[in-house]
Formats: sequence, C-alpha cells, structure tokens
Amino acid sequence: MKYDLNELRENPNIFAEQVLGIELHNGQRKILECQDRFIAVRAARRFGKSFVFSAYALWFAATNQNKNIVLVSRSQRQSMWLFDQIVRLLTPTQLNDSVIRLTMSELEFSNGSKITSLPGASYDSLRGITIDLALIDEAAYVRDELFSVLYPTVITTQGRIVLISTPGLSAGEFYHACTSTDSGYTSFKFTHEDAVFMDGRPHVPREELERECKRAGGEESPFWKREYLVEFTDADGAFFDIKAVQDAMEEDIQRRCMAEPNHIYAIGADIGQKNDYTVFAILDYTNPEDCRLVDLIRFNGESTDTIMQRLHSTASQYYAKRVLIDSAGIGQSVLEHLNANYPGIRYEGFNFNRTSKPKIMNNLNILLVRRHIKLLQDKDILEEMASFFYKENPITKHISMSGANGVHDDIPIAIALAVEAAGVIEPRGEIALVGLGEKNKKYSTRTNMAPRRRVLL
Repeated sequence: MKYDLNELRENPNIFAEQVLGIELHNGQRKILECQDRFIAVRAARRFGKSFVFSAYALWFAATNQNKNIVLVSRSQRQSMWLFDQIVRLLTPTQLNDSVIRLTMSELEFSNGSKITSLPGASYDSLRGITIDLALIDEAAYVRDELFSVLYPTVITTQGRIVLISTPGLSAGEFYHACTSTDSGYTSFKFTHEDAVFMDGRPHVPREELERECKRAGGEESPFWKREYLVEFTDADGAFFDIKAVQDAMEEDIQRRCMAEPNHIYAIGADIGQKNDYTVFAILDYTNPEDCRLVDLIRFNGESTDTIMQRLHSTASQYYAKRVLIDSAGIGQSVLEHLNANYPGIRYEGFNFNRTSKPKIMNNLNILLVRRHIKLLQDKDILEEMASFFYKENPITKHISMSGANGVHDDIPIAIALAVEAAGVIEPRGEIALVGLGEKNKKYSTRTNMAPRRRVLL
C-alpha cells in the first residue's frame, strides 16, 4: 500500500491509524497533534503514555530523513521495556521492511533516521551529540541534571523535547515545565476523562477506576490525586531530603533474592497488623559508605506464623548478621517465636517512642544526605519517602512522624530499622533534625551521627 508522505508527516494520527494500524483515544490524539517544540504532558496512570510515545517516535523517524530520536526512561529496565514496545508496534507493519539495523536499544531506518532508547542515569552519553527529537518518559522521576545536558543537544537542530509523566513532587524541571507560564513548554493535563475513544468507549472501564479509587484510599487519598487526578505532591514539611532520595535511586540496582558471596547484610522488619503492610528491608552494608537496599519484601493479609516463616526464610537466604524488628503489636510475638525456634540468627526488637523514632529516621536521612546509601528504583519507595512528614507539638516540643494524608510509612521505617541493624552510624555529640520544608529549623536530640568504619575480617 502506498502512502502520501506529506500527509503522514503533517498528520501523525493518520500515520498511527493507517501505517501502524492502532487506535488512539482522544488524549493520545491531542498529544500527537501538537507540533510545538517543547511539550510537557501530565497524564494519569494507565493512560497509555508509553504507547503514544512509541507511536510518536516511529512517526517522526519514518516521515523525516536523517533524524536522531532519543528516548530517555528512568531506569535501564524501563528503557528496554519502552524500546520493546516500539519494536512490537513496528514488527507487523510494512514499515518493518525499512529497518536496516536493529539492536537491543537502537533501530535505524533506510531513510537515515535512528531511534535510540537510553536510561536516565546515562545522561552523560548525550553530551556532544545533536538530537532532533527527545522523548522523556516518567519525566517527573529523572534527575534535573539530565535537562542541563539535554537542552544544548537540540539547539543546532531546533529539535523538539516532549516530557510525559505522572506527577511527582512540587519541584523540579518537570513541575516547572507543567506549571510555569515562562517555561517555554506547551503543557497538557490528562485524566481518564480524556482517555476516551472516538466512539465513546473509555480506555479503562469506569468500574475498574472505581475499584482502584477504593483501593487507593478514596478520592481524597494522595495516591489517587497524584496518580489518577494528576496533581503534584506538595513537598513542604517532608522529613527526608527528597533530592538525596532521588540521587539514591539514580543507580539501577539489581534486586537480589539471596546473599552475594563475601557480602554482609542486615534486615529491618516493620510488622503490619491485619490489613497493614509488613515490610522487610534487606541492606547490604559490606561497604558502610556505600550501603545498598538490595531487596524490599512487602505484603499484607498474612498470619503471624506466615510472617515469622517468611522473615526467617529471608534472613537465612541472606545470612543476615542482625535482624531488627519493630516490637510493637504483633511484632513482639513474632520476635519471641523467632528467638525460641531459630536461635542461630540474631533477632532483636526495637521499641519506637518519641525519642527512638526521630533518632533512627534521622540516621537514615544522614546516609541519604551523605550519599552513603543506594535505594531500589521503586515508585512505592519514592512515594513513602516523599510523604514521610514530621510535626512538632508546640506545647511539648515532641516530634511526631508518619506518612502524610494516609500514605503508608512502613517502607521508610523498615529501611531505617535495617540501617540501625547494620550499625553503620554511631553517636557523637549533637545533631539537628531538618525537614525538607523547614531546612533552618532544628531539634536537639543530644547525639551526632558519624559513619562507623568497619573492618571486614
């Protein structure tokens, strides 16, 4: 079948329908129709962001000669998945006959145009090259340093940059692109009200969205507002340094399921009750200045016996030197049973109170700020770390800490317990608890934390 190249170049929706043979909903069509150089798209989860990105990249490459298209994703795995999506769209079409080179991350057409998919952590590889179209997936979660490298690459080509993501924090380049009138970006905001096909069919059935809303905690839950109503999260008052959290997730750490030879592990366990989540955080602290969260096990609805068995199985797989358990609630019962039945592993309880909780949470923040800990690239980790807030009682001056607006706090607590179990920080003098939203406010805790250097025998 022959196509009018000029018509396809001017109308990417026709390209998507006639060449790729796909059906786009109204929100996706609006993204493709926009021909502005700088576009920022806030879109809901399950909107079909990666799908429309793949169609955009193929349209631009197939209808223009000698163009360099670069797709940037947050991690190596996401980068490979997005590139695989492009190949799947391409393979059953006539366009596949025009591919002259195909690797795991790059394809080139006979017209000289090339599509390359890269992880965000590889942004230095963009230096010195020219780009005609840059597509940044999950742009709210890539480091801002990427943009300082990216923008010069489109100067000589007068190339385009398209950002698409669910919202993150009320900060950073993506937030600025979506909300500032002087950012230079044309911005879109799409919920599932916009994800409707030409015949009126919704992209996601309404009953599924209603079920997801209930699961997320209702229409007022921060998760629902951010992921489906595409509202940015306010970072004011957050306890952790969010820039440090994002930096800790820059490296795409390989999730493990057992110990690596000659490595040392500690585990923090936050035991949930009834419908609450239980979380095991496994920390590799072989190098105390490069601690690594290598696994995070999170589940709910299990019996006390099952929780105990799963925790012991995990501790055995990693030959954990120490397992620290939140002893509140059923945690004390789990601890007693473990020590009674499995004496070969060092299981200890930790009692959270108004003094001990700020102390160990601050220890975790110190490792983050000093860049001495790496975290898995996981949206649940980022959400709970970003939503972990503190508040001072104006009368007693006591500090309370928890997840804001109903967000769980079991992940940061489990990680903090793992850091405490590892013993990589020791007390010296005075410290200040400093929240992201109030960086100049100090709370004395009579201790100062410095990294503890360990000698491995």
